Amino acid sequence: MEAYSGIIEAVKSADVIVCGGGCAGVAAAIACSRNGAKTILIEKSSVVGGTATNGLVGPFMTCFDPKGEKQIIKGIFDEMIVRMEEKGGAIHPSKTGQVSSYGCYIKLRHNNLTPFHPEALKMVMMEMLLEAGVEIHLGITILDVKKEGDAIQSVVAFDGSRLVEFAGKIFIDCTGDAFVSLKAGVTCDMEDPQEGLQPMTLFFWIYNADDQKIEAYLDQDEENKYLPYHKLIEEAREKGNFPINRNKIGLYHMVNEGEWRLNTTRIQGLSPVDEDDMSHAYVEGLKQVEFLMEFFKTLPGLENARIAQSGAVVGIRESRRIEGIYTLTEQDLIENTKFDDVIALCSYPVDLHPAKGTLTGTSYKKEKTNVADVYEIPYRILVPKNVSNLLTAGRCVSATHEALGAIRIMPSVFAMAQAAGTAAALCVKNGTRPEQVDVKRLQDLLREQNQCLD
Repeated sequence: MEAYSGIIEAVKSADVIVCGGGCAGVAAAIACSRNGAKTILIEKSSVVGGTATNGLVGPFMTCFDPKGEKQIIKGIFDEMIVRMEEKGGAIHPSKTGQVSSYGCYIKLRHNNLTPFHPEALKMVMMEMLLEAGVEIHLGITILDVKKEGDAIQSVVAFDGSRLVEFAGKIFIDCTGDAFVSLKAGVTCDMEDPQEGLQPMTLFFWIYNADDQKIEAYLDQDEENKYLPYHKLIEEAREKGNFPINRNKIGLYHMVNEGEWRLNTTRIQGLSPVDEDDMSHAYVEGLKQVEFLMEFFKTLPGLENARIAQSGAVVGIRESRRIEGIYTLTEQDLIENTKFDDVIALCSYPVDLHPAKGTLTGTSYKKEKTNVADVYEIPYRILVPKNVSNLLTAGRCVSATHEALGAIRIMPSVFAMAQAAGTAAALCVKNGTRPEQVDVKRLQDLLREQNQCLD
């Protein structure tokens, strides 16, 4: 692959370059720096946190086993929650219980969720990055990758005024779209946006809702409870007055009274890696938000709701997935395949929102799922084939479409990213490739740092 031909005006170097500052990138950078590697984090926007901050995506899905008896994802993720709670910006998942307003009353593995305030998350993430000693570069757009043999030498980026090269020993791709991996020659796969790729959502946040009136209305019958406002939506649709391909209002109570986060817009058939499509997606998302705010005037408890904020970016459930040295499958989650290189646990079901039609995700009402109560995520899905000094974390890891539908939630992303950052630091310390990492040592470090692997 040819290197970018532009004139480089600055070169910055570190042991590890973390590409992308969303949830995955932040957790990976903190873990890497805490474990002794000089770490640079580069992010294209001016805010860290990605979809959780810029996109208003939330709450954090479950980090507990299905019965709510044991927290199975801790580490850096739990540190952030505790800090946000201390600032009044979150409720710890140990306090939110099973079926609740925090989880849109969904039964299936929506227990012990974490409502949080996006502003609190921004502040806590930045605090933890700085405390760890991470060198942060914001407003950086990655353009290309320079390689020598099978190793990345640097990424070439634009900082708004000049080309900058970020050179490192190990690179972690947390771009969400596997952009660095793709540029480095890693084989990637993505579902057809028209046929299989999960749709996008523009989240928004309302205030001045009547919590008691919402609860009273939804308590009228079971279908109404688990498909909020379904009957009123269908009545409007029959009259041609509900143009969104959704069969419920997905509303999640936030930290403060009268505030709810809305997961209700649906943007289908567009590619998250096509600029024209993404521009169209955001415009369409805003149109749907505007329609919904007007529609809410007809819904009990939402008549006087006002919009606080809409996401600055569209929430993306699924994009490119790398080909790693192992690919996690749905069958692994069902059978709870035991991995010698386990680096995280998860309990979320396979939740696939449809590329077509009005149905909700597959987890909205059911009480049972085929996946095991708690299943293991292996280190090998973070390691791409054919590039010797690259790791990944986030939604671009090596998993099938179905498996990604389960492990794409933010708590498991934090856990995988903490493992990737810790592994990168071990690679630097021992002069090894990611595929050669001493997995037992990696697991010991994760346990020491309060992560659950058992």
